[in-house]
Amino acid sequence: MTIISVVLGRTFHYVDDVLPFRLGGNDLPVDDIAAVCLLVYFGVSTLLDASSSDGMKAEEEQKEAELAVSEFSGNGAGLLSAASTIVSTFALVFVAEWGDKSFFSTIALAAASSPLGVIGGALAGHGAATLLAVLGGSLLGTFLSEKVIAYIGGTLFLVFAAVTVIEIVS
Repeated sequence: MTIISVVLGRTFHYVDDVLPFRLGGNDLPVDDIAAVCLLVYFGVSTLLDASSSDGMKAEEEQKEAELAVSEFSGNGAGLLSAASTIVSTFALVFVAEWGDKSFFSTIALAAASSPLGVIGGALAGHGAATLLAVLGGSLLGTFLSEKVIAYIGGTLFLVFAAVTVIEIVS
């Protein structure tokens, strides 16, 4: 998913290079401006969702994920059961991530930044988030509410938008 979104972002960046948008004789970095707009949108919408959420969404998503994985994965402890669980978890995560905020954010960052840096950062971020979810999701949930995590995420989207604006004007 990360590679796909980086390729889409870089394609958007190269199209901007081939077909530059000019305003008053100046080239406007449309890919960078689109990235900022997307990041600001995600930041504001995440903060608004956090301020109006009731905390039940995470529990509902967890139940749906557990049900989906249990339907497709084996219940035993053998190699076949492990392989079945891996395949079903991959399919569930791949479909769930397609078109979400991290997918579009990776496209936006790849359009405006180094593709290798975006790949490395996105893989590290997904890896850390997955590790936290698998190893300490329920424990972490006792210390941080979904609302707090959403506020942190929304703020980070806005920080990334601000950094991109600074890179555009410098």
